[in-house]
Amino acid sequence: MTSPKSKMRLSSISLIALICALMARANAESITFTKDVAPIVFKQCSICHRPGQSGPFALMSYADVKKRAKEIAAVTLKRVMPPWLPESEPGEFLEDRRLTDRQIQVFQQWLTQGTPEGSLLDLPPMPQWREGWQLGQPDLILEMPKKYVLSAEGRDIYRNFTIPTALTTPRYVRAVEFKPDNRRIVHHAAMAVDYEHNARKLEGSDGQPGFDYNMISPDGVRRPEGYFLNWTPGNLPSFDSPGFGWTLEPGQELVLQTHLKPTGKPEELQVQIGLYFADTPPTKRVFVFTLNSFNIDIPAGANAYVIEDRFVLPVDLDLLAVLPHAHYLGKQLEAFAHLPDGTRKRLLRIPAWDFDWQDDYRYANPVHLPSGTTLQMRYVYDNSAANPKNPNQPPKPVRYGSQTKDEMGDIRFQVLVPNEQALRRLAQAAHEHQIQTFVSYDEFLLNANPHDAQARTRLGLIQSGRGQWAAAADSFRKAISDDPTYDAPHYYMGLMYRSRKQFSEARAEFETAIRLNPKNSKAHANLGITLGELGELGKAEASLREALRLNPADSAASGCLDELRRRRHTHPAVAR
Repeated sequence: MTSPKSKMRLSSISLIALICALMARANAESITFTKDVAPIVFKQCSICHRPGQSGPFALMSYADVKKRAKEIAAVTLKRVMPPWLPESEPGEFLEDRRLTDRQIQVFQQWLTQGTPEGSLLDLPPMPQWREGWQLGQPDLILEMPKKYVLSAEGRDIYRNFTIPTALTTPRYVRAVEFKPDNRRIVHHAAMAVDYEHNARKLEGSDGQPGFDYNMISPDGVRRPEGYFLNWTPGNLPSFDSPGFGWTLEPGQELVLQTHLKPTGKPEELQVQIGLYFADTPPTKRVFVFTLNSFNIDIPAGANAYVIEDRFVLPVDLDLLAVLPHAHYLGKQLEAFAHLPDGTRKRLLRIPAWDFDWQDDYRYANPVHLPSGTTLQMRYVYDNSAANPKNPNQPPKPVRYGSQTKDEMGDIRFQVLVPNEQALRRLAQAAHEHQIQTFVSYDEFLLNANPHDAQARTRLGLIQSGRGQWAAAADSFRKAISDDPTYDAPHYYMGLMYRSRKQFSEARAEFETAIRLNPKNSKAHANLGITLGELGELGKAEASLREALRLNPADSAASGCLDELRRRRHTHPAVAR
């Protein structure tokens, strides 16, 4: 039998349970837009979902959010929005956009309860965003001189735009802000510097502003050492800490590298870039290096295809940020640090990659990695019909390539090193690692097809760069045998002969390369240089002129032509 005390205890428990249930119900019934939903939306959503920003519609009012309530509840529950790809501890990365479990629950309850508005007295004030430049008025505003018109249909476009700076003194850049007038067509962008004045010579060469680049920049166009200068929708600009930054010299121009997506109708684009300067030169030694693999050959239907790369750090350093990259088949992206003491530290894990929301990720606190640490990249790809982002339905085999229909896999590490000696050691090790990655790729292709003349030629080029003359010559001859119509192995054989001052042999190879491909501007340029060495200055000038007609950005040909003119003017008797 139950004692009176037990009955009282049970009654108390039942009463407490009833009170908790009533309180939960009351709390559930109290979810309103003004009190519960608006604070989340204004802080996490409206920053992009407002006029002039990346969001395709506004989320600025009760009417805006009520209209999209079902969609918002769905995408927040799946954690598709706000976009944030890494699986990380709270506070691990700066600008973490994820919602808490409680915030996601608020959207679910609000939808279930019929999206009540609530009292206007509970409505928080709308955040005040800067109009125009998010970092304030720039020290220098640069702009594309002309609008670019993107075609209505067709494949994605990779387009460079050269933007003059008109600087008269060196300036120390501590922040860059990207401001397109048509954000909806810009998939992502990066900014580089033209250090050798070659991009300007290509600007507008096809009749439109800019020039195509297909992920390969002209000679001398690169990002400042140690900096990503990357932009994606939702990416917020920020100032570098004191001591960080890069130098922009007089005469140098910015090159805006964009990935543009057609929308079904012609679209115009004109971009402004805001530069913010520091008063003193940078003092921090920052470097960027890459782990990647070109050995990508994903069979149709494969849902767990893996690539990897590893690199052993030759120096102590602090990891500041990472920039991962893959295309639509990317599924799970991971990076680890295997420390010398045997422990493994996760640096990045993206369980569900989304090409449309790629970004760089900055650590809230730099990650110290000692010398001897092995960095590892491990990417998994899904080329099955079950992948909703697969551009091929039914799936097709996909290999490495720069177009979005191809695949890529790399991760860039931005690091801080303690001194110049450490910087030089790291740069040399990273360069050697990248060369070995190219060798591995060519061997990978040759294993699949021993008669791949392009892979054989690239392998020969690397061998010649390493001073392995006999091996390089053998590779070039095999490539010529595999494809007698291919001009590149003749061109590189010519370079090898010219570097060894065998000018007659070099001339023969360059002339063969030009016969096979009259548009090979570099072959024309090097033939001109070789003819100059042989004393045939008239023919040399003609070859160099043809090289510049084909490629106005060839600074080496331009310089050699100027030197030839000087020689012919000084010694007209030797010109022939």
